[in-house]
Amino acid sequence: MTAGTAVLNSSGSKFQGSGLGQPTVNREPDNLNSYKEKISVMISVDRWPSSYLKNIFEFSVLLIFSVSILTGCTSLIHSTSPIKPLSSPDDILKKIVIREGKIKDLKGIAKVRITSADKNHSLKEVIIVQMPSSLRMETLGFFGQPLFFLTAKHNRLSILSLSENKFYKGEFTPKNLSIIFPLYLKSKDLFSILLGSTPLIDHVDMDIGIVPEENLYLVRVSQRGGITRQFIWIDPLNFSIIKSEIYDSSGNPLLKVKFGNYKTINDLLFPMSTTISLPSSRDTAHSAPTEIGIDYSELEINTGINRNSFDLDVPPGVTIVYLD
Repeated sequence: MTAGTAVLNSSGSKFQGSGLGQPTVNREPDNLNSYKEKISVMISVDRWPSSYLKNIFEFSVLLIFSVSILTGCTSLIHSTSPIKPLSSPDDILKKIVIREGKIKDLKGIAKVRITSADKNHSLKEVIIVQMPSSLRMETLGFFGQPLFFLTAKHNRLSILSLSENKFYKGEFTPKNLSIIFPLYLKSKDLFSILLGSTPLIDHVDMDIGIVPEENLYLVRVSQRGGITRQFIWIDPLNFSIIKSEIYDSSGNPLLKVKFGNYKTINDLLFPMSTTISLPSSRDTAHSAPTEIGIDYSELEINTGINRNSFDLDVPPGVTIVYLD
Protein backbone atom coordinates (compact mmCIF):
# COMPACT_ATOMS: atom_id res chain seq x y z
CA MET A 1 0.00 0.00 0.00
CA THR A 2 1.35 3.41 -0.88
CA ALA A 3 1.32 6.28 1.57
CA GLY A 4 -1.41 8.11 -0.23
CA THR A 5 -3.78 5.16 -0.47
CA ALA A 6 -6.78 5.03 1.81
CA VAL A 7 -7.42 2.10 4.10
CA LEU A 8 -10.34 0.18 2.63
CA ASN A 9 -12.47 -2.55 4.15
CA SER A 10 -13.89 -4.98 1.63
CA SER A 11 -16.53 -6.13 4.10
CA GLY A 12 -18.54 -2.95 3.68
CA SER A 13 -17.11 -0.91 6.53
CA LYS A 14 -18.17 2.66 7.11
CA PHE A 15 -14.51 3.69 6.82
CA GLN A 16 -14.04 4.12 3.10
CA GLY A 17 -11.54 6.23 1.23
CA SER A 18 -11.12 8.29 -1.87
CA GLY A 19 -8.36 10.37 -3.36
CA LEU A 20 -5.47 10.57 -0.92
CA GLY A 21 -7.14 8.41 1.65
CA GLN A 22 -9.83 10.68 2.99
CA PRO A 23 -12.27 8.55 4.97
CA THR A 24 -15.94 9.24 4.61
CA VAL A 25 -18.28 8.26 7.40
CA ASN A 26 -21.95 7.53 6.91
CA ARG A 27 -23.56 8.09 10.29
CA GLU A 28 -26.40 5.75 11.09
CA PRO A 29 -29.57 7.37 12.47
CA ASP A 30 -30.35 6.92 16.12
CA ASN A 31 -33.57 4.92 16.21
CA LEU A 32 -33.75 5.41 19.95
CA ASN A 33 -35.62 8.71 19.57
CA SER A 34 -38.53 6.92 17.94
CA TYR A 35 -39.28 5.31 21.29
CA LYS A 36 -39.63 8.65 23.07
CA GLU A 37 -43.33 9.53 23.06
CA LYS A 38 -45.58 11.48 25.33
CA ILE A 39 -48.39 9.42 26.82
CA SER A 40 -51.53 11.09 28.14
CA VAL A 41 -54.18 9.12 30.02
CA MET A 42 -57.46 10.63 31.28
CA ILE A 43 -59.69 8.43 33.44
CA SER A 44 -62.44 9.01 35.94
CA VAL A 45 -61.35 6.94 38.92
CA ASP A 46 -64.58 7.22 40.87
CA ARG A 47 -66.37 5.02 38.29
CA TRP A 48 -63.85 2.18 38.29
CA PRO A 49 -63.87 -0.80 40.70
CA SER A 50 -60.82 -1.10 42.95
CA SER A 51 -59.61 -4.25 41.12
CA TYR A 52 -59.49 -2.33 37.83
CA LEU A 53 -57.64 0.54 39.46
CA LYS A 54 -55.06 -1.88 40.84
CA ASN A 55 -54.52 -3.41 37.40
CA ILE A 56 -54.19 0.04 35.81
CA PHE A 57 -51.68 1.10 38.45
CA GLU A 58 -49.55 -2.01 37.95
CA PHE A 59 -49.66 -1.58 34.17
CA SER A 60 -48.66 2.09 34.49
CA VAL A 61 -45.67 1.22 36.67
CA LEU A 62 -44.57 -1.41 34.16
CA LEU A 63 -45.01 1.02 31.26
CA ILE A 64 -42.99 3.76 32.96
CA PHE A 65 -40.23 1.29 33.80
CA SER A 66 -40.11 -0.01 30.21
CA VAL A 67 -39.92 3.50 28.73
CA SER A 68 -37.13 4.44 31.15
CA ILE A 69 -35.14 1.40 30.05
CA LEU A 70 -35.60 2.23 26.37
CA THR A 71 -34.63 5.86 26.73
CA GLY A 72 -31.66 5.22 29.00
CA CYS A 73 -29.91 2.31 27.36
CA THR A 74 -27.30 4.40 25.56
CA SER A 75 -25.57 5.72 28.68
CA LEU A 76 -23.58 3.86 31.31
CA ILE A 77 -24.64 4.61 34.89
CA HIS A 78 -22.43 3.70 37.83
CA SER A 79 -23.91 1.36 40.39
CA THR A 80 -25.51 3.20 43.32
CA SER A 81 -26.33 0.16 45.45
CA PRO A 82 -24.03 -0.78 48.36
CA ILE A 83 -21.13 -2.93 47.21
CA LYS A 84 -18.98 -5.49 48.93
CA PRO A 85 -15.37 -6.42 48.18
CA LEU A 86 -14.78 -9.53 46.12
CA SER A 87 -13.15 -12.48 47.80
CA SER A 88 -9.95 -11.85 45.86
CA PRO A 89 -8.66 -8.84 43.87
CA ASP A 90 -7.20 -11.37 41.46
CA ASP A 91 -10.76 -11.99 40.22
CA ILE A 92 -11.00 -8.41 38.99
CA LEU A 93 -7.58 -8.45 37.32
CA LYS A 94 -8.57 -11.63 35.47
CA LYS A 95 -11.72 -9.89 34.22
CA ILE A 96 -9.58 -7.01 32.91
CA VAL A 97 -7.31 -9.38 30.99
CA ILE A 98 -10.24 -11.39 29.60
CA ARG A 99 -12.07 -8.26 28.43
CA GLU A 100 -8.99 -6.89 26.65
CA GLY A 101 -8.45 -10.27 24.97
CA LYS A 102 -11.91 -10.16 23.39
CA ILE A 103 -10.96 -7.17 21.22
CA LYS A 104 -9.06 -8.37 18.16
CA ASP A 105 -9.14 -5.16 16.13
CA LEU A 106 -10.66 -1.70 16.01
CA LYS A 107 -10.82 1.22 13.64
CA GLY A 108 -12.25 4.64 14.24
CA ILE A 109 -12.10 8.37 13.74
CA ALA A 110 -11.19 10.41 16.79
CA LYS A 111 -10.37 13.90 17.94
CA VAL A 112 -6.96 13.79 19.61
CA ARG A 113 -5.83 16.54 21.98
CA ILE A 114 -2.14 16.82 22.91
CA THR A 115 -1.22 19.12 25.79
CA SER A 116 2.35 19.52 27.06
CA ALA A 117 4.56 22.18 28.58
CA ASP A 118 5.25 23.83 25.21
CA LYS A 119 2.60 22.40 22.86
CA ASN A 120 -1.15 22.35 22.56
CA HIS A 121 -2.59 20.60 19.51
CA SER A 122 -5.98 19.31 18.44
CA LEU A 123 -5.95 16.77 15.62
CA LYS A 124 -8.38 14.57 13.73
CA GLU A 125 -7.04 11.04 13.53
CA VAL A 126 -7.87 7.78 11.85
CA ILE A 127 -6.83 5.04 14.30
CA ILE A 128 -6.59 1.37 13.28
CA VAL A 129 -5.36 -1.32 15.68
CA GLN A 130 -5.01 -5.06 15.22
CA MET A 131 -3.75 -7.50 17.78
CA PRO A 132 -1.12 -8.32 18.70
CA SER A 133 1.06 -5.42 17.54
CA SER A 134 -0.18 -3.68 14.39
CA LEU A 135 -1.09 0.01 14.33
CA ARG A 136 -1.92 2.64 11.73
CA MET A 137 -2.66 6.31 12.37
CA GLU A 138 -3.42 9.04 9.85
CA THR A 139 -3.61 12.72 10.73
CA LEU A 140 -6.23 14.44 8.62
CA GLY A 141 -6.10 18.03 7.39
CA PHE A 142 -8.87 20.62 7.42
CA PHE A 143 -10.48 19.17 4.30
CA GLY A 144 -9.98 15.55 5.41
CA GLN A 145 -6.83 14.84 3.40
CA PRO A 146 -4.12 12.74 5.16
CA LEU A 147 -1.06 14.80 6.13
CA PHE A 148 0.80 12.42 8.44
CA PHE A 149 1.06 8.62 8.47
CA LEU A 150 2.29 6.25 11.17
CA THR A 151 2.35 2.47 10.96
CA ALA A 152 3.75 -0.19 13.28
CA LYS A 153 4.09 -3.82 12.27
CA HIS A 154 6.36 -6.61 13.51
CA ASN A 155 7.93 -4.12 15.95
CA ARG A 156 8.97 -1.83 13.08
CA LEU A 157 7.92 1.82 13.05
CA SER A 158 7.34 3.80 9.84
CA ILE A 159 6.35 7.47 9.77
CA LEU A 160 5.68 9.68 6.76
CA SER A 161 5.46 13.43 7.30
CA LEU A 162 4.27 15.12 4.11
CA SER A 163 4.90 18.59 5.53
CA GLU A 164 8.57 17.73 6.14
CA ASN A 165 8.87 15.48 3.08
CA LYS A 166 10.54 12.91 5.36
CA PHE A 167 10.10 9.21 5.97
CA TYR A 168 11.20 7.94 9.42
CA LYS A 169 12.10 4.27 9.94
CA GLY A 170 13.15 2.37 13.05
CA GLU A 171 12.18 -0.04 15.81
CA PHE A 172 8.91 0.53 17.63
CA THR A 173 10.53 1.62 20.92
CA PRO A 174 9.56 4.26 23.51
CA LYS A 175 12.63 6.29 22.54
CA ASN A 176 11.78 6.38 18.84
CA LEU A 177 8.14 7.11 19.54
CA SER A 178 9.11 10.02 21.80
CA ILE A 179 11.07 11.61 18.93
CA ILE A 180 7.81 12.15 17.07
CA PHE A 181 5.29 12.42 19.93
CA PRO A 182 5.75 14.10 23.34
CA LEU A 183 5.44 10.85 25.29
CA TYR A 184 7.48 7.91 26.52
CA LEU A 185 5.37 4.76 26.39
CA LYS A 186 6.12 1.10 25.73
CA SER A 187 4.43 -0.32 22.66
CA LYS A 188 2.59 -3.03 24.63
CA ASP A 189 1.28 -0.40 27.04
CA LEU A 190 0.13 1.79 24.15
CA PHE A 191 -1.76 -1.13 22.57
CA SER A 192 -3.39 -1.96 25.89
CA ILE A 193 -4.67 1.61 26.28
CA LEU A 194 -5.84 1.87 22.67
CA LEU A 195 -7.83 -1.33 23.22
CA GLY A 196 -9.68 0.29 26.13
CA SER A 197 -7.73 -1.32 28.96
CA THR A 198 -4.86 -0.45 31.27
CA PRO A 199 -1.30 -1.80 31.42
CA LEU A 200 -0.74 -3.98 34.48
CA ILE A 201 2.58 -3.90 36.31
CA ASP A 202 4.32 -7.11 37.34
CA HIS A 203 3.26 -7.48 40.95
CA VAL A 204 3.57 -9.69 44.01
CA ASP A 205 1.16 -7.94 46.37
CA MET A 206 -2.43 -6.82 45.80
CA ASP A 207 -5.53 -5.97 47.76
CA ILE A 208 -8.94 -4.45 47.19
CA GLY A 209 -10.99 -1.76 48.86
CA ILE A 210 -14.02 0.41 48.26
CA VAL A 211 -14.21 4.13 47.51
CA PRO A 212 -17.62 4.81 49.10
CA GLU A 213 -18.03 8.38 47.84
CA GLU A 214 -17.61 7.14 44.26
CA ASN A 215 -19.06 3.66 44.83
CA LEU A 216 -16.11 2.03 43.05
CA TYR A 217 -13.75 -0.83 43.68
CA LEU A 218 -10.12 0.22 44.22
CA VAL A 219 -7.53 -2.43 43.41
CA ARG A 220 -3.99 -1.78 44.67
CA VAL A 221 -1.05 -3.76 43.31
CA SER A 222 2.67 -3.33 43.97
CA GLN A 223 5.98 -4.82 42.96
CA ARG A 224 8.30 -6.47 45.44
CA GLY A 225 9.46 -3.91 47.97
CA GLY A 226 6.94 -1.35 46.72
CA ILE A 227 9.22 -0.20 43.90
CA THR A 228 6.23 0.52 41.67
CA ARG A 229 2.59 0.76 42.73
CA GLN A 230 -0.60 0.78 40.71
CA PHE A 231 -4.13 1.83 41.64
CA ILE A 232 -7.13 0.82 39.51
CA TRP A 233 -10.64 2.20 40.02
CA ILE A 234 -13.33 -0.16 38.70
CA ASP A 235 -17.10 0.07 38.35
CA PRO A 236 -18.62 -2.86 40.30
CA LEU A 237 -21.67 -2.94 38.02
CA ASN A 238 -19.83 -4.16 34.91
CA PHE A 239 -16.14 -4.14 35.90
CA SER A 240 -15.30 -1.35 33.47
CA ILE A 241 -12.08 0.53 34.25
CA ILE A 242 -12.69 4.13 35.30
CA LYS A 243 -9.05 5.10 35.81
CA SER A 244 -5.60 3.68 36.53
CA GLU A 245 -2.52 5.31 38.07
CA ILE A 246 1.05 4.00 38.32
CA TYR A 247 3.69 5.55 40.66
CA ASP A 248 7.37 4.90 41.32
CA SER A 249 8.86 4.31 44.79
CA SER A 250 9.18 8.08 45.38
CA GLY A 251 5.53 8.71 44.60
CA ASN A 252 6.17 10.25 41.18
CA PRO A 253 3.43 9.47 38.64
CA LEU A 254 4.60 7.29 35.75
CA LEU A 255 1.29 6.84 33.97
CA LYS A 256 -2.31 7.91 34.50
CA VAL A 257 -5.20 6.76 32.32
CA LYS A 258 -8.88 7.72 32.51
CA PHE A 259 -11.73 6.11 30.59
CA GLY A 260 -15.24 7.44 30.05
CA ASN A 261 -18.34 7.52 27.87
CA TYR A 262 -18.63 3.75 27.68
CA LYS A 263 -20.80 2.34 24.90
CA THR A 264 -21.66 -1.16 23.75
CA ILE A 265 -20.17 -1.85 20.31
CA ASN A 266 -20.52 -5.27 18.73
CA ASP A 267 -21.56 -6.68 22.14
CA LEU A 268 -18.45 -5.26 23.84
CA LEU A 269 -18.36 -2.39 26.33
CA PHE A 270 -15.76 0.14 25.18
CA PRO A 271 -14.73 3.67 26.31
CA MET A 272 -15.30 6.28 23.62
CA SER A 273 -13.14 8.71 25.63
CA THR A 274 -9.59 8.10 26.89
CA THR A 275 -7.16 10.47 28.61
CA ILE A 276 -3.47 9.57 29.01
CA SER A 277 -1.19 11.54 31.33
CA LEU A 278 2.51 10.78 31.74
CA PRO A 279 5.93 12.48 31.98
CA SER A 280 7.38 13.71 28.70
CA SER A 281 10.18 11.16 29.11
CA ARG A 282 11.40 8.69 31.70
CA ASP A 283 14.18 11.12 32.67
CA THR A 284 11.85 14.02 33.42
CA ALA A 285 9.47 12.60 36.01
CA HIS A 286 9.28 15.97 37.77
CA SER A 287 8.50 17.97 34.63
CA ALA A 288 5.04 19.02 33.54
CA PRO A 289 3.16 15.94 32.31
CA THR A 290 2.00 15.41 28.79
CA GLU A 291 -1.72 14.77 28.41
CA ILE A 292 -3.29 13.07 25.41
CA GLY A 293 -7.06 12.89 25.01
CA ILE A 294 -8.76 10.57 22.52
CA ASP A 295 -12.47 11.06 21.80
CA TYR A 296 -13.96 8.76 19.17
CA SER A 297 -16.76 10.01 16.96
CA GLU A 298 -16.94 6.76 14.96
CA LEU A 299 -15.72 3.34 16.02
CA GLU A 300 -15.91 -0.26 14.81
CA ILE A 301 -14.69 -3.28 16.78
CA ASN A 302 -13.88 -6.81 15.58
CA THR A 303 -14.97 -6.24 11.98
CA GLY A 304 -11.74 -7.54 10.43
CA ILE A 305 -8.79 -5.61 8.98
CA ASN A 306 -6.59 -6.41 6.00
CA ARG A 307 -2.99 -6.90 7.15
CA ASN A 308 -1.79 -4.82 4.21
CA SER A 309 -3.37 -1.81 5.89
CA PHE A 310 -0.29 -1.64 8.12
CA ASP A 311 2.20 -1.39 5.24
CA LEU A 312 3.64 2.03 4.42
CA ASP A 313 5.76 2.46 1.29
CA VAL A 314 8.40 5.14 0.79
CA PRO A 315 7.16 7.66 -1.81
CA PRO A 316 9.68 8.82 -4.41
CA GLY A 317 11.57 12.00 -3.63
CA VAL A 318 11.26 11.97 0.16
CA THR A 319 14.20 11.99 2.59
CA ILE A 320 14.61 8.79 4.62
CA VAL A 321 15.58 9.26 8.28
CA TYR A 322 16.76 6.20 10.21
CA LEU A 323 15.85 6.41 13.90
CA ASP A 324 18.16 3.63 15.12
